[in-house]
Amino acid sequence: MWKRRLSAPCMVLLAGVVWAACSGDAYIDVEQEPPCDSTADCGSELTGAECIDGRCRCPELGDVSCCEPGAREEEGDRCERACRPVRECVAAPCEAARDCPGPVDPRCGQALCVAGVCRLALREQLEHQRAGDCRVVKCDDAGAARVEHSGSDVFNDGNECTIDRCAHGTSVHLPHPTGPSPETSGYCKDGKWVGCLRDEDCGNPSYACSTSGRCVHEWCENGILDVSSGETALDCGGPCDPCESGQPCDSDDDCVEQICAEDGTCAHARCGDRVLNGAETDVDCGAPSCPACDSGQKCGSHESCQSGVCMDGVCRDATCSDGVMNGDEAARDCGGSCAVCPLYVDRPDIGHEGS
Repeated sequence: MWKRRLSAPCMVLLAGVVWAACSGDAYIDVEQEPPCDSTADCGSELTGAECIDGRCRCPELGDVSCCEPGAREEEGDRCERACRPVRECVAAPCEAARDCPGPVDPRCGQALCVAGVCRLALREQLEHQRAGDCRVVKCDDAGAARVEHSGSDVFNDGNECTIDRCAHGTSVHLPHPTGPSPETSGYCKDGKWVGCLRDEDCGNPSYACSTSGRCVHEWCENGILDVSSGETALDCGGPCDPCESGQPCDSDDDCVEQICAEDGTCAHARCGDRVLNGAETDVDCGAPSCPACDSGQKCGSHESCQSGVCMDGVCRDATCSDGVMNGDEAARDCGGSCAVCPLYVDRPDIGHEGS
């Protein structure tokens, strides 16, 4: 038997399928859909159903199995179930909104009693959504929150030499085609801004475009250690390209990571060296091994910021509508200096980047 007797108007969410009973005692399938060999087998069990994969199922997305809204059956009788939109299935007689079942997720709206019949007043999508996570959280006809990919909710990493897009629900930053930068003077190469691509870009025959995309004196590319010209190592340091860690240096400017150690060699970046270097997005912050950055500092991801909010390459202050639990909030966008949190438990897996 696939039928089970339930009482009182109800709506049960089970394995992603909504089943709704009549307003009086009724039979309702809560364990499995009726078995079938063809659609003809479904007519007596579920009006409008089709035989799909050996089960009588509603063919239209968003339709569920329920009885005629407001129908009342005598004890022992089964109301006639049919495929109907969820909004119709939750309809039941009422005197006040308190008599009506609310949306699955209270954030999606509220129950109403309209002309003696239960209805749902639903939002199209949830408020307080996190920007730039390539997703939008919408409410379905049952008032359940569901995450949808959104190609328009793109995260801007603040790098003019990358193309920001959403792919399969995730932000990606593709290298801009090699050539002039789209926003400022200079050029883009391998997703990074450079000062030149060719020697001709330097505008002076005595200068050459280095491998790092800088206009340097021709002798910076001659394969000779020109100490008299300011080089601290072969073709690097001084007016030439900065040197890699471990190579000789006279000052921080001689080094790729802007640190010339006491022993006169270029050193690796550290979080407390008071220099923007390594993987940092701003001075001594933003790198995976460094603290997150304060508001107003540069960032490359939400995780780069103390507030958890990075927009257009800059960390933003925490607000009560940014879709993130931050500041003095007790839960996402509520508590502390924000509005009092609702009674229902906030779900951190809905509306957050990476969930």
